[in-house]
Amino acid sequence: MKMPSNHLESSDYLPPFGLRNTHVQTIMSSVGPRRVMVAKRFKPYANAQQKWALDGGEGVRLEGYFNQAVKRQSSQMAILIHGWEGSHNSSYMQSMAMLLLENGIDVFRLNLRDHGDTHQLNKGIFNSTMIGEVVNAVEDIQSSLVYPKYHLCGFSLGGNFGLRLAASAHDRSISLATVSAFCPAIHAAQSNTVLNKRSNWLYGRYFVHKWKRSLRKKIEHWPDYDFGPEMESLKTLDQLNDALIPKYTGFGNVDDYFDAYAISGSVLDSTIAPCYLHFAADDRIIPVEGVNQLSKNPNIHIMVTKFGGHCGYMSNWRGESWQDQRVLEIIQQS
Repeated sequence: MKMPSNHLESSDYLPPFGLRNTHVQTIMSSVGPRRVMVAKRFKPYANAQQKWALDGGEGVRLEGYFNQAVKRQSSQMAILIHGWEGSHNSSYMQSMAMLLLENGIDVFRLNLRDHGDTHQLNKGIFNSTMIGEVVNAVEDIQSSLVYPKYHLCGFSLGGNFGLRLAASAHDRSISLATVSAFCPAIHAAQSNTVLNKRSNWLYGRYFVHKWKRSLRKKIEHWPDYDFGPEMESLKTLDQLNDALIPKYTGFGNVDDYFDAYAISGSVLDSTIAPCYLHFAADDRIIPVEGVNQLSKNPNIHIMVTKFGGHCGYMSNWRGESWQDQRVLEIIQQS
């Protein structure tokens, strides 16, 4: 795979032999013993967190959680955005938040619409093109919590949102020193193709399960939606996309919808901050070949690691994560 040399940064990430399997990396990062361990360690921070209601514009309300570093007054804040069907409580969000807080950096974990049990806040159903309300929410955060430096970090779809924000906020009251993205979705059509492969059956089923669970919650709060019976009969991501996207996103077909939130081509030609994109060559959800479609903007810095899975990047069996250390390094060097 060729990639422009001015994009490529080197990496010292090399997990121990037993952690070099892509499935171990991907699954271990979010479920199983690590999830329990991270949640236990995060409990004091959860007890101290502040729940914030945010203005997404045009009546939209989003939600997030703010933690202040306990060691000293911070001059920096990191805003974290989870992946699709994740939340502020996802293990990778809590893990990174802890490391940053322990190093004197305040953290705001932002929930996208219909994530983190916020289905009751807005009637409209979440879709991935809703960048405007995220831009408004970040502007709202920065108007209330004033810091010399802000940093943005997103995972998977959250990384896609963070990068689109960096490309679209030139005329907004938003300041960012850095943007970091791990396994950001480049073009959903590519991910959709690989998730529908038989070899990726486990991941496809996982996202179908999570998406349906979210849609059921939506119906609980907004019972006039009538897609329940139809949704239950759909078994694959393709079937769900084909049935729901034309009805509930404003796009006539799936291809137009996927194009609308892609970050390929010229989308990232101009950004308000340096953007650090991280991909794993063994990622089974975000095909790494997509990096060739990214802008040659000198503010775009790309790192491709041999291992890491999808937003895994486990450093050891204790559950420590290289991506946490990487963001800390980026922030401290900014």
